[in-house]
Amino acid sequence: MRASQPVPRKHRAGFTLIEVVTVMGIIGVLAAIAIPNIQQMLERRRLQGAARDLANTFQIARSQAIRTGNNHIVFFGPPGTTDPAGTVLTDTIGVSVPVLILDDGPPATANCHIDVAEDRETLAAQNTIGWGVSEATVRVPADTGAATFSSPQLSGTTAADPNNNPTNWVLFRPDGIPVGFSQNATTCGTIGDTGTGAAGLYITSGGRDYAVTLAPLGSVRVHTWGGAGWTE
Repeated sequence: MRASQPVPRKHRAGFTLIEVVTVMGIIGVLAAIAIPNIQQMLERRRLQGAARDLANTFQIARSQAIRTGNNHIVFFGPPGTTDPAGTVLTDTIGVSVPVLILDDGPPATANCHIDVAEDRETLAAQNTIGWGVSEATVRVPADTGAATFSSPQLSGTTAADPNNNPTNWVLFRPDGIPVGFSQNATTCGTIGDTGTGAAGLYITSGGRDYAVTLAPLGSVRVHTWGGAGWTE
């Protein structure tokens, strides 16, 4: 009986160098197309989230003013922005912030200044997002703030005091109505009537713009610039 012959091994499957190079080239092309789109999507989501946070800030200040019976002020602006007494907007450990809610106490004793002992809430700065607009050429139609809108609107706001001078703050009375007040080193100065707190706040990522509008009676809306105009 003859010994069985060994069965020859089959050729192992594999890739040639040309095939590997071709696949890598295809992956590179797809990545070059996809990465910018992903970056734009993430940028849009960060900016949209920042706009919603800003809108929520107004809503929080308004609800807390109604709940506590105290004046609540929202200060906002680029790095270096101050209250009327010259105090820079910072959190409780001294880090500069773009937005600060201040519990200024009962109207009878409020001074519209950031005092050390007063409660505050803040929003942290985001490196890729700044105040103003980069694409929009006009204000949001719902923005009835008294300050002038002029692209790129570097202040980021159309808030104004009772004399229509630009400001970086809005005061919520205990009834929830937003009003403006004038700059004064020791007091609230002149506090405006209903309607003076209307404002638009504008933020940008450099390629896309969002706006938050505060109506005279305190309602808040978020808008985005779409090239042909503002939409909600």
